[in-house]
Amino acid sequence: MAVRLKGLSPNTRGIGAKIRVYGGAVPVQSQEMICGGRYLSSDDPMRVFAGGSLTNEMRIEVQWRSGKRSVVNGVKANRIYEVEEAVAEVKTNIQHPTSNIQRPTSSNQPRTLNLQPPTPDLQPPTSSSDQASTRNPQALFEDVSRLLGHTHHEEPFDDMERQPLLPNKLSQLGPGVAWYDVDGDGWEDLVIGSGRGGRLAVYRNSGKGGFERCSEAPFEKVVTRDQTTVLGTEFGLLVGSANYEDGLTNGGCVRIYDGKRKVSGESVLGQGFSVGPLALGDVDGDGDLDLFVGGRVIAGRYPEAADSLLLRNEGGRLVLGQRFEKLGLVSGAVFSDLDGDGKPELILACEWGPIKIFKNEGGKLVLWDPPVTNNQRPTTNNQGPTTLNQLTGWWNGVTVGDLDGDGRLDIIASNWGLNSKYRSSREHPRKIYFGDLDGNGTVDVIEAYYDEAMKAEVPDRDLRWVGAALPMVKEKFATFEAYGKASLADIYGDKLDHASVVQVNTLESMVFLNRGDHVEARALPREAQLAPAYAVCVGDFDGDGNEDVFLSQNFFAVAPDSSRCDAGRGLWLKGDGKGNLSAVPGQESGIKVYGEQRGAALCDYDGDGRVDLVVTQNGAETKLYHNVAGRPGLRVRLAGPAGNPQAVGAQMRLSFGSRPGPVREVHAGSGYWSQDSSVQVLGMPAAPTQIQVRWPDGQRITYDLAPAAKEILVQPDGNLKVIR
Repeated sequence: MAVRLKGLSPNTRGIGAKIRVYGGAVPVQSQEMICGGRYLSSDDPMRVFAGGSLTNEMRIEVQWRSGKRSVVNGVKANRIYEVEEAVAEVKTNIQHPTSNIQRPTSSNQPRTLNLQPPTPDLQPPTSSSDQASTRNPQALFEDVSRLLGHTHHEEPFDDMERQPLLPNKLSQLGPGVAWYDVDGDGWEDLVIGSGRGGRLAVYRNSGKGGFERCSEAPFEKVVTRDQTTVLGTEFGLLVGSANYEDGLTNGGCVRIYDGKRKVSGESVLGQGFSVGPLALGDVDGDGDLDLFVGGRVIAGRYPEAADSLLLRNEGGRLVLGQRFEKLGLVSGAVFSDLDGDGKPELILACEWGPIKIFKNEGGKLVLWDPPVTNNQRPTTNNQGPTTLNQLTGWWNGVTVGDLDGDGRLDIIASNWGLNSKYRSSREHPRKIYFGDLDGNGTVDVIEAYYDEAMKAEVPDRDLRWVGAALPMVKEKFATFEAYGKASLADIYGDKLDHASVVQVNTLESMVFLNRGDHVEARALPREAQLAPAYAVCVGDFDGDGNEDVFLSQNFFAVAPDSSRCDAGRGLWLKGDGKGNLSAVPGQESGIKVYGEQRGAALCDYDGDGRVDLVVTQNGAETKLYHNVAGRPGLRVRLAGPAGNPQAVGAQMRLSFGSRPGPVREVHAGSGYWSQDSSVQVLGMPAAPTQIQVRWPDGQRITYDLAPAAKEILVQPDGNLKVIR
């Protein structure tokens, strides 16, 4: 186990601080952070301690030169811990282990050194459940995952057997998560998707901060396919059903769970793609919600573009309304009214493609490519992208939020980030050539990048992997040296002329500020680029009246010759109300998730006026974070029509006298395969005087607010009811 220190400036390495570790290989280990002290040399500013065993739970104590003290409990072996002085506590009269040294009463008496730490300082390591309920007093969220005790079910699948040169596995992309009132008691329940061989997890919310898993019909059935997006609707739960692993085209792409009739089944609509994102919106303006089904991938034919579907709701029946042929590898989807005309646009995040916006023209979705300005990643010739469709990436998730408070909804999209082996630029994009290169009927994948030294495109994968998948390459190049000196054209010749190609020119997660007739592109802060990001959630976490953003992060299921991307632990980006976002350290946010994070969703599940967060992990524990330090906001429920009771697509905005707050929109499907609560929590930096609601049918109504209201129910007939 190793320790790094992050001290206050100018002593940013914590030189002179004393570090003690209790409960490791020996009762106490102690080292001091030094600078120099070696012969013409200096150590790395990191101290290493013996853990003893992998099961030991240890404790780190740091005594800073400033007099502050930091304590870290539940420490495990084989990890590096970074301790920050900024959140250390000021202690007076600290009892130190060396205070147990008994001084001799005379020079002739020997000294006795007691190596055991004093009783008040050394406590037995806390259990994981106890540790989960503790938090830094300064942290916004506390980890209460013990209330669920849920672990995502994921069974192994060998993606590389079917396509040996895949850059990443596609069988470990879930799960999604949703907040929805399944039992109709007024409290949002938690629904989590499962992998093949598991069960959809439905946790009933008691309304008192507790959850109970529902195991009766229809939720007791074992699923035979991985589940993707989870949505709650008035006619049941809609869950995406992926055929990527079995590759079969029979069966439906959406499983419907009808809790009232206690039955479930897949839709009868067949398709030639494996489904990813789902999203609901009233596209045709008839008062009920239509369903977008995004094609994530075609089994065995990655990265060939997949179709997607728009299913229209006709009296509770979903029928095909529009088919988007060869739309792309769609990873995220959200409906949002970007232009304020009362009709929702469809916004998509595509892998090996752009962020795509489809304008709603009389109920038909038509691709719109808005101009882009002020991109913060200029090219060498100062010619950045001119339209949104020119920004191709590995986009994973997408949502909207009024980050600059101008009343228009901005787009936030998660991408692969900059902390991996992949590099790309507009001049030299990252590419994949694909097709049946060896004539055996399968789709071969060739990753390529531009080599500055050779002034040519070269393969990314080495001869060992490429030669095993494509023996013709091994026959042509007998040595690694010969292969390493060859360009892509030298290796594959005219076969490239018959191959298709996709490319990526940006890998940053980004914000696209809505300027009406164009978007202003900004990269998210550096901390957001340290790992691939998936879920994107927008809400006012600290209650300051400005919209914040949460990103889920990490991806482990990479190709065997790559390093997994694990530098993220979930990231809260704090908004300033002007379109700027700044990263909040985990010590301050309280959010620390170290696994493969996927879907995430927001909900004030206990009704205290603070928005809480759930984060799923692929094959690991679902994390639930309770907001304990945010300023309470106003809980707003909207009563929509029979076909849209949650008023999906409605927009709301508080006013504080003459000053308006940010606009918030109700979604059913956003971010990454997930659904936030329909009960919105709007930040109140001051006492609000009015709330304006733009209903899904386009009518705008302004309601006066009673002083000190904590929760309201708003109806489209002009009535507003104060619940409490």
